[in-house]
Amino acid sequence: MAVLFVNEDKLKSSTAINYNVDTAFLLPFLKIAQDKHLQIILGTRLYDKLQNDIAGVDGASLIGVYKILVDDYVQDAIIHYALVEALPFISFQIKNGSITQKNSENGTAATRQDVDYLVQKERDSAEFYGQRIVEYLCNDSSSFPEYSQNTGADLNPISNAYYTGIKL
Repeated sequence: MAVLFVNEDKLKSSTAINYNVDTAFLLPFLKIAQDKHLQIILGTRLYDKLQNDIAGVDGASLIGVYKILVDDYVQDAIIHYALVEALPFISFQIKNGSITQKNSENGTAATRQDVDYLVQKERDSAEFYGQRIVEYLCNDSSSFPEYSQNTGADLNPISNAYYTGIKL
């Protein structure tokens, strides 16, 4: 079972996601957001420590500066990165033999351009919160020794959460 850093209620109360959106639909995107975006911000060792503390592995629990990190910084970034991942799929259902697009009786389906706009707005918010994590950790790195202990195949934390594209 995946350890998630944020729960469904926090996700829905912090975004424009309607409370009737199925939890089973959103949870995989929270996991994807953690794996793809958060792990490269925190680095593997700190990411693993937070997961273990949240899960209560070896009697550990999320306390002190680690709890502040998750509650005040990490959750906001994950929420917006999860939306970046979920928005392109929200109106589609993948079934045996077909991919169908759901539509509402009371509204007009969003265009691809509308969805791309929303994804970019969420990406902007996610990168802002991601950069807050980077700056918080850099300014208080002595409280988080795992932040600089990555070795071998571990992912090293990034120094800038803003994606500027490819420079040629």
